[in-house]
Formats: sequence, structure tokens, C-alpha cells
Amino acid sequence: MYKSIVIHTRSTYWTRNETNEEYSVVDSDDLAKEIEIQCNQLEDDGFEVISINPITSGSLTSGNGYLHTESIIITARKI
Repeated sequence: MYKSIVIHTRSTYWTRNETNEEYSVVDSDDLAKEIEIQCNQLEDDGFEVISINPITSGSLTSGNGYLHTESIIITARKI
């Protein structure tokens, strides 16, 4: 049996006044803590984590683009 969990990141967004471009920064400390909590819960429930994968999103504004981590998917297997 397999189980997957999605963790959505918390980000800060802002717009640069000079260029009107949008930026975002992922709260990596918050994300790391949530990954730790979820992995420990999976282990307590008898699962073994087999992968942790980032899901990225991006934007193209004024000819410039960027990517940020939108979420993380944790996949585990029942042991």
C-alpha cells in the first residue's frame, strides 16, 4: 500500500515598483518543519518514506521569468 501527501508552501509575494515584476520567496524553514512533521507521522503510522519531490510553478512577466516551489509531494510505502 502506498500513500502520498501534499504540502503547499507558504510564500511571500511582492511587486517591484521600478519594473512592475512580481517576485515570491518560499518560507523554507516552515516547509522543512512541515516535511519533518509529516514524515514522522507517516513513520508512526507504519509507512516508510520513499520519495520527496518538489512541484514548481512559474511566471513570465515583462519578458522575465521565475520558478518557485509551490508544493512538495511525499510518497510512502506501508511496511
